[in-house]
Amino acid sequence: MTPVAQLHAPRVAFQRLYEARASSLVRQALLLSGDREIGDRALAHAFRLAWERWPEVATDRDPAGWVRATCHEFALSPWHQLTPNRWRRPVDVHAEHRPLLDGLLALPRGYRRALLLRDGVGLGLAETAAECEATTAATESRVEHARAALAERLPTVAAAAPAERGPLIGALLARCADTLPVRPAPAPAALDASERTTRRIVGAATALVTGTTVALVGSGLLTALH
Repeated sequence: MTPVAQLHAPRVAFQRLYEARASSLVRQALLLSGDREIGDRALAHAFRLAWERWPEVATDRDPAGWVRATCHEFALSPWHQLTPNRWRRPVDVHAEHRPLLDGLLALPRGYRRALLLRDGVGLGLAETAAECEATTAATESRVEHARAALAERLPTVAAAAPAERGPLIGALLARCADTLPVRPAPAPAALDASERTTRRIVGAATALVTGTTVALVGSGLLTALH
């Protein structure tokens, strides 16, 4: 591989990952948060960190899973509760999907994430537990409680046998997600935005460290003069 090709290989790989996963990830973030602003920011945040840590992500056994976990963590952050209402953009879904989304958003954050991964994404129980950073037993309990809570709101789920509820909820989540219009930025634009944000963060951190150093040096000089 030529030096030029080596330089561009990470950028190509990043953009391919983005193109393959961005639409589904932003829809998952919308289901987890119920807010378009948070969903868009979760996607941007996940891929910015992925690019910032690309050597780690590229060699991970599941790069898509790495980005998904980061996206979900941002979407479910409790800090969003401090966001002023004027900045919120609630997800608008078809009336037939409203009970499902309301039921999902009524679940505790950990239950919501476990259910989406298990039934919506289709991960195995062990994989779901690992991504949720919980034990298999705790994850299974969260999923079962989440299914039961949705059954109380959705007659179709309530009528299904317990063993059939997971696949049924997964199908309902997929249909709801498919109705959410999303337009992720093109991959090159997402990469450029990630690089700009990283530069701003590094620049701000450098300025802070420089300012702190100057202040400490100045304090030391004053002490010495006294």
